[in-house]
Amino acid sequence: MPSHESRVTNHDVSLRRDLGLFSCTLMVVGGIIGSGIFFTPAEVARALPTGGWILAVWGIGGVVALAGALAYAELGAMMPDAGGAYVYIREAFGPLAAFLCGWMTLLLISTGALAAVALGFSGYVERYVDLGVVGGRIGMAALTILILGVTNYLGVKPGAVVQNALTVAKIVALGALIVAGFALWNAVGDPAPVVDAPAARDSLFAGFAAAFVAVLFTIGGWQQLNMVAGEIRRPEWTIPRALTLGIAIVIAIYLGANAVYVHVLGRDGLAASAAVAADTAVRLVGPIGGTLITIGAMLSILGFVNVVLLGNSRIPFAMARDGAFLAAAGRIHPRFGTPHVAIGIMVVWSLVLLFGTRGEIGSLLSGVVFADWIFFGLGGASVLVLRRKRPDAERPYRSLGYPVLPALFVVAAAVGVVSAYVAAPKTSAFGTVLLLAGVAVFRVTRRG
Repeated sequence: MPSHESRVTNHDVSLRRDLGLFSCTLMVVGGIIGSGIFFTPAEVARALPTGGWILAVWGIGGVVALAGALAYAELGAMMPDAGGAYVYIREAFGPLAAFLCGWMTLLLISTGALAAVALGFSGYVERYVDLGVVGGRIGMAALTILILGVTNYLGVKPGAVVQNALTVAKIVALGALIVAGFALWNAVGDPAPVVDAPAARDSLFAGFAAAFVAVLFTIGGWQQLNMVAGEIRRPEWTIPRALTLGIAIVIAIYLGANAVYVHVLGRDGLAASAAVAADTAVRLVGPIGGTLITIGAMLSILGFVNVVLLGNSRIPFAMARDGAFLAAAGRIHPRFGTPHVAIGIMVVWSLVLLFGTRGEIGSLLSGVVFADWIFFGLGGASVLVLRRKRPDAERPYRSLGYPVLPALFVVAAAVGVVSAYVAAPKTSAFGTVLLLAGVAVFRVTRRG
């Protein structure tokens, strides 16, 4: 069987390495900060009894994200190829596990998230614009996916420029909220009492577990950078630095934002809020603050749609280059240097999910979170496996805190998988069926 290196170099055209440290760092930030920080803090507050515990679970989430990012930094520097976790899982655990990673990512995880988050963006747009002319929220979501698909089709640089602009906008919006919160810390006064505020879970253990699932959902996304490793300049140098810088920025924003949320709204106000950032901004600076932070949320969600499309389209590309998917998906556009067919497949299947479910895909996604964290965890575990399988391989960067931090990340991923299954057993069972179907498809195609 040919080596991984020969499989790649047998192709005449290569992806262009156009991404530098600035774009990569902002991609990490943009891949994490999507819509989550604008609604999951309320979920965390509903689970826990005090502001101190709320901030503690977000701090633990930051440690988990950093541990995972350091593991992925070693893998990205060691194997700077398009596909990210798919490549690492293939090398560590074999072709079946890698195929299932790509199968679930393409079939549901990334394409479903793309459709759902685009629908969320169109919901915000609908507040200000009549969407009847484009077919309502679903039409606007489809238009958003198509526009960003074309942008990424035309080159990794245009996609990165859009991503950079949207990420800077979301950093500015959340940064302004944090600065205003700390500047007006004493002037804002005590939070108003909240009648019938949601009570915390019966036990601290149950509350902490529920809150941890919400935090895990919100801190994921930095692995998107590794998926475009084949388009990064000096990847062995850039990837570890971009991951470390990006995670540090996100931790500062998440802890700062939640500290302001808790102080301004209080535990009960935060738990009862349907729009935590907007409610906080209104109390700090009035209605104009709520409008501005809502616009920031829109840009943040749009940026997440872009980064999902930019990063995850490289998985079917990598699968095709391995001979595990349609060969056409491994083509590179001769002019734009992009995996244009793979991008097109992502766009088309996202639209199929969007229209096929008539926009009702939230419940479907809630159950397959467990699948996302299965492969998230397997990607992190690849560091531990490859240290044993390939001890002499060149490693330009070695994970800080090895083996404790990578093991911590794998354990956290396992906790997330179990918790997601308990929270949504029916839809998680459906995701399990999809995994088993993927095994069957793999076996049949291999025999063929």
